Amino acid sequence: MKKMLGLAVSLFILLSGSVSAHGTDSMAAAEGKSAGLTVQVNGVQVVSTANHRSADGKLYVSGHAFAELFGKTFSVNKDHKTAAFNGKTVSIRMKNGEPTVWIRDLADAVHAQNVSWDKAKQEAYVLALPEGSIKISGVVPAMGEHWANPQAGDLPTGPIYGVYEGKLVFLEYMIAQDDFEKGVNHVNLPGMKGVPSPAVVQMDVEFQAHGHEGFEVPHYDIHAYFISDEEQQKIK
Repeated sequence: MKKMLGLAVSLFILLSGSVSAHGTDSMAAAEGKSAGLTVQVNGVQVVSTANHRSADGKLYVSGHAFAELFGKTFSVNKDHKTAAFNGKTVSIRMKNGEPTVWIRDLADAVHAQNVSWDKAKQEAYVLALPEGSIKISGVVPAMGEHWANPQAGDLPTGPIYGVYEGKLVFLEYMIAQDDFEKGVNHVNLPGMKGVPSPAVVQMDVEFQAHGHEGFEVPHYDIHAYFISDEEQQKIK
């Protein structure tokens, strides 16, 4: 039983993309972002010196750098005023020889759920979960809101996404105890496919002997947290 659980957790880490292929080290981030301005998608930094705020306060972000996080192409059109991105036409403005786009237009093009701005930190944060993900619960202490796509048929197994104050907190799967005992495989789980994924900081594997609302059978809750335990415990 313990061996099967260990294998399942290892598989989970691989499937969830614990370290994003689009992540950058701290030196590259320091060199590549505009001074005093940070732009993140799901906690992964959009690195470009072209990121800037216009005179009217709008935040413009490098189209190429943003698209790269999603594995998408960003093509400037012949008019040199617009670009094609993820099936959308977006207006561009040049900065440091690089096409930039209003952050809300980029967010809309990838069906992002939220765009927030922290004035004190000069930080923009785009929450971009897989398309169709919606909030299915309020804030749970030490966890946050729960988001999922009920129409995808993934529940109750998951993926389920934890969100707190507009930021991605965790990725969760729920596996029935009976599945482990019978050797049921859960392969190619969607997880963070198609969206930027930050590194997993810690994991919790908790046995729910009597189940809970939403999954009323004995099962394991498997959480991959993108924040530290100290940050997690501050969620109320």
